[in-house]
Amino acid sequence: MLAVCASLSYFDVPASENAGIPARFAGLVAAAHPEGRELICARAVVHPEGPVVAAELRAFSGFDANFSLVAKHMIEFIKEHRGAQTTKIAASLALKTICQSILNRVSITYLLSGRAPRLEELRFVLHDKAPWVEVFYDPRLSFEDFELDPDQGPAELFALSISLEEIINVFHRELGRRKVAPSVFYSTVAVSILSPLLVIRRHGAKPSEVASVMRAYLASLGKKINGGIVWRQREHMGVIEYAPRRKACCLKYALPAKPHLCSTCSRSTETTFFDEVKGPAGGHSLPDGR
Repeated sequence: MLAVCASLSYFDVPASENAGIPARFAGLVAAAHPEGRELICARAVVHPEGPVVAAELRAFSGFDANFSLVAKHMIEFIKEHRGAQTTKIAASLALKTICQSILNRVSITYLLSGRAPRLEELRFVLHDKAPWVEVFYDPRLSFEDFELDPDQGPAELFALSISLEEIINVFHRELGRRKVAPSVFYSTVAVSILSPLLVIRRHGAKPSEVASVMRAYLASLGKKINGGIVWRQREHMGVIEYAPRRKACCLKYALPAKPHLCSTCSRSTETTFFDEVKGPAGGHSLPDGR
């Protein structure tokens, strides 16, 4: 039997599911095929290499002040070269791209390390063509600057929510407001943050355990992000299982040549998330929702 429930509030998730999200993620990674970890680790935020890249680094304030031009270039490119018929379609596709470039990587870095990247630690390289925006740690930071106090674990999750909120505000100003509907905007944001968990599920981690971490993770990141996902339910062998779905379908924002349903689409009657993947055969490195 299938059903759909709305997103949970922080207090609706059992306390046992709120503790040690990075540690639980590490357990999922260990249980999955090694290829999944390789894909995820390759997207963690790192220090830049080479003086040419370092010369182009901007602090978050510089990213904030100049992202409007990047967003404009992205929208124009998607219209001219990918066939987007409207600004809304182009903005939605640009949002998916930039969320995977930044939010996805910040999320991965927290899940792998247990420490949230702070905005003051991050540096951005802006481009007028793909990859559009790159994100690195400030090259002046040393290993000692990233020491983690285990007793401050919950504070790290709070720090993550602050960093994500500030970045998302920039995206919303340039790509969300009057361009992409709020429900579609926050569904895209939430899927990009959950993407590393979707990758691990595709590489063999147990779906029910992945969903449990997903629910606790999103519920800890605030109402708007949490609200981007609803949960399809089924009863299986006497246990209620959950699968993430976008709150709003982005199909009307798709390119004419690619009117497909993404793996988390709320319109799809199938829920492949419930099916456990054996070995690496089902895994791939494509961003979710493309």
